Amino acid sequence: MPDDTSVSAEELHKKYPKWMGTFPFPYMNGTLHLGHAFSVSKVEFAAGWERLKGKRTLFPFGFHVTGMPIKAAADKIAREVEMFGPDFSVPEEVDDLNDKVAELSVADTPDAAAQNFRGKKSKAAAKFGKHKYQFQVMQAQGMANADIVKFVDAKHWLEYYPPIAIADLKALGCKIDWRRAFLTTDYNPYYDSFARWQFERLHEMGKIKFGNRYTIWSPKDGQPCMDHDRQTGEGVNPQVYTGVKMEVLEWSEQGSQVVSSVPELAGKKVFLVAATLRPETMYGQTNCFVGTKLEYGFYQSADPNEVYVVSDRAARNMAFQALSPADGRVVALGRISGQDIVGTKVNAPLSFYTEGVYVLPMENVLSTKGTGVVTSVPSDSPDDYAALRDLKKKTDYYGIKHEWVDGFEPVPVISTATYGSMIAPAVCDQKKITSQKDRVQLVEAKDIAYKEGFYNGTMSVGEFKGESVQLAKNKVSQLLIANGNGFEFAEPEKPVTSRSADDCVVALCDQWYFDYGESVWKEAAEKCLASMETYGEETRHQFKIVLNWLKQWACVRTYGLGSKVPWDPNYLIESLSDSTIYMSYYTVAHLLHESLDGSKPGPLGLTPADMDNTAWDYVLLGKPLPADHNKTKEMEMLRRSFLYWYPVDVRSSGKDLIQNHLTFFIYVHSALFPESKWPRAVRVNGHLLLNGEKMSKSTGNMLTLGDSCKLYGADATRIALADAGDGFDDANFEMQTADAAVRNLYTLMDWVVSAKQALIKLEQNPSETVQVDDIILCAENTLLTMIDKIFDAEMNDLVLKTAEDYDKTMYRNALKSGFYDFVNLRNWYVEFTSARGMNPALVRKWIDRQVLLISPIAPHWAEQVWKTVMGNNGSIMDLRLPADMPSSTDHTLLMAGDYVRKLAKSVRDADIALQKRNKKKGGKNAPAAVFDPNASKLLDIFVASEFPSWQETVISVLKENYDASSSSFDDKAILGALGKTGVLKNKKTMPFANEIKKRVELIGSAAFVRALQFNETDLANEAVPYLKNSLGYTQVNVIVQAGAADTLTDAQAKAAESAVPGEPGLLIANN
Repeated sequence: MPDDTSVSAEELHKKYPKWMGTFPFPYMNGTLHLGHAFSVSKVEFAAGWERLKGKRTLFPFGFHVTGMPIKAAADKIAREVEMFGPDFSVPEEVDDLNDKVAELSVADTPDAAAQNFRGKKSKAAAKFGKHKYQFQVMQAQGMANADIVKFVDAKHWLEYYPPIAIADLKALGCKIDWRRAFLTTDYNPYYDSFARWQFERLHEMGKIKFGNRYTIWSPKDGQPCMDHDRQTGEGVNPQVYTGVKMEVLEWSEQGSQVVSSVPELAGKKVFLVAATLRPETMYGQTNCFVGTKLEYGFYQSADPNEVYVVSDRAARNMAFQALSPADGRVVALGRISGQDIVGTKVNAPLSFYTEGVYVLPMENVLSTKGTGVVTSVPSDSPDDYAALRDLKKKTDYYGIKHEWVDGFEPVPVISTATYGSMIAPAVCDQKKITSQKDRVQLVEAKDIAYKEGFYNGTMSVGEFKGESVQLAKNKVSQLLIANGNGFEFAEPEKPVTSRSADDCVVALCDQWYFDYGESVWKEAAEKCLASMETYGEETRHQFKIVLNWLKQWACVRTYGLGSKVPWDPNYLIESLSDSTIYMSYYTVAHLLHESLDGSKPGPLGLTPADMDNTAWDYVLLGKPLPADHNKTKEMEMLRRSFLYWYPVDVRSSGKDLIQNHLTFFIYVHSALFPESKWPRAVRVNGHLLLNGEKMSKSTGNMLTLGDSCKLYGADATRIALADAGDGFDDANFEMQTADAAVRNLYTLMDWVVSAKQALIKLEQNPSETVQVDDIILCAENTLLTMIDKIFDAEMNDLVLKTAEDYDKTMYRNALKSGFYDFVNLRNWYVEFTSARGMNPALVRKWIDRQVLLISPIAPHWAEQVWKTVMGNNGSIMDLRLPADMPSSTDHTLLMAGDYVRKLAKSVRDADIALQKRNKKKGGKNAPAAVFDPNASKLLDIFVASEFPSWQETVISVLKENYDASSSSFDDKAILGALGKTGVLKNKKTMPFANEIKKRVELIGSAAFVRALQFNETDLANEAVPYLKNSLGYTQVNVIVQAGAADTLTDAQAKAAESAVPGEPGLLIANN
């Protein structure tokens, strides 16, 4: 921060422009891998570019240790030491390591553990492949057993991994201000005071509330399992259904036998419970489905007189939602197979068929979704319609009785303008679905039918007839619940596994939560998003989606590491909830402490006790300090630093954090800070693949940041990271790219060294042409040729393109234009000037610009060239964009450059074509008699001064149908006009017209002026030395068509006919 106290903190920005970029601090339960480095690189490259633009840049970095993972892993190590001893000797009799991992617990929950409804295979094992134990994971990192034992203490994790991460990031050459680094949780009392302060303020504002709500829950851990606590299932939320109670009226013959063998069912009502997301369709129930190969249980409900028939998984979820006799305890009274339930008659609440419907078999019922019981509404569900139709056709095949399906026809429930009152049958007919086995078509049909019904449907029956489905949906659900025919039931949308390898459920419990989604707060968050740069509409779109579905979020836990909730110290602040505005902490961290854990106070001498709520209110919110505050001066310095650096200019992250952290980041900023301190931009990237495959420890396709720097060096790693990609889609780090970068940087360095030697030699002999290795320089003060001017203009153009790419944070493009294309341009210039030598001033400029453009991505190479090779004073870090940076592109010289390249290519292509024709034997076109490729060659280049009349016609039509105000063409009118002129018969017309339109898009109406902006004859003559040297011509003649018509041979005259301005005619012959 500038020391200038002559202006206010707010005015400092004008006098000393600033830029602050941040990256979500990594979790310190392991080393950093290339995925971390990829997101880090986006901030790192931006910091380098913004610094070149003259801004004070800040790239701070911290380390996240809040939450379960470290504590859970430490407890696993402790348990493994108990099991196997400090040398981790696994006994031979322990055959099933997966079972042992599943038994490792981080909380004593005997009631939950007693009900084992999990599969035996641990998902921890799936994640770590062959490493079934925590100690094996750490052994794989090269740790000795004596060191692994130390990790039983969670504090050791906090001391071990951050220094490794710092060393790796330093090895990569990141421009991080390490003075501001810190650890989260109460391990750092300064950060702890900050986290507790923000929580208290949000609580006072009503943003944090207490109440009964659904949350993903780990029975083993005895607490909510939020995103950062999960081994699998990040981003998964509770899915809330309406549980429809279908009372058994009459058991099937097999079912009756099973029921009679379970005495606990005597005198109780038994209900098959179906979970539905479409309660509004219950009026059309015709039957109920079960899976014949599935096992169901009789489970005691919270009502002692009622028993539910559901899957084991559903019962386990219900046990944590006040739907069983005791919270968290499943009471199973007996078992029954799906096959034995088929034929049972049940009551279907609200159904048109009031006398009851039958339970039927269905092939694709899942025990892992809902309750395993599916109520059937064939009028609105394509799956149900296809299944019922199959059953009616093949009763014997499916082993059912006719009376179970006869007379049960689809009932109109919802009507839409497109599909009428029978949506499912209509869509099935449209998709030509003939059987429930047509799975692909049924998936498409389901999507169509459900969206059509919900968005465009109107209720045709029932208490809410005439109302839209969107309004009636919840009303019907509440009606079922009020009548005792239903209840709310929830489960995870997808499987969720905690860090302790527990299969999570949805629990209904009292807890502290962020009231995300509340209308006023949501409106502020949407306003914040609207004001932000997102570097792409896909990112903005994803934010909008999350803002629409994100609701209450549990923000506390009882297990793990963290800061205590200020008003309820029995709880810890959840890991995603203590990290929403910590970017503001970076602005003052270096003044508060000089160590990660805060054990060493900072330069202001402030203690953690000094940083109470009053202090943070002043520093971050500007609330006045008490008049007698004894640290006023120090607080003013903190406040000034905050005001200078905040807000965050860009937050860079992986796209997976949009669904939680990044959206929380927006919400909390919009709640606590004024709009002037809201974040200015969020940049997200896709996941990083390694050599086209997902990075995975289990497959061995993994590369840590430290290992990459050792293998390829910092700059080659950085180049491969920049080359990996920039968009929302997944990127790809190619090891071949890193390998090639090593070679390219070395080769380029070698060339610059030779160029410097040549420049030194020229200083000693400024009036002579000099050569060092393959580098030839013409004399100083030599007038610029057209080729020189083209080279200079194209350099400027690439500089502008690269600057634009850096500004847009498109680093792969910046690498292409500012490195690959820049080097290729130099190669072209070297080749085209090989006869007379390169202009030394342009060589110096090229080297300076190359250093400038690549420095954000490859700073070490740039530093070496700038300081050591070229002998400049100061570091590349002090370099700024020069005053003579181009402001615009010289399109005339670019067109001249295109002409030269096109001419060279045309000559080369003509030479090759002539040699191919020469190899043919016989035939009227055989040129062997007139051309010998091994003899000396002559090239005539014919330059024309006038355009063909058909081209002038095309130009005229395009010009007449171009609207300069909208920069658009009327294509329909153009085709009509060209057709009337007859020029469309010429196959060259449309390609020519499209080329002119492209030029108009580039330079506007000036493209209609056909006269060349450069002297074609002079430019062609400048290309003669190159054509002689590179293609082996002993003589090259540039002939102006108009002035030489009478002196041309027949062959020359024929070649000259094809010439137009900008496209010369060519004739190749022997001397």
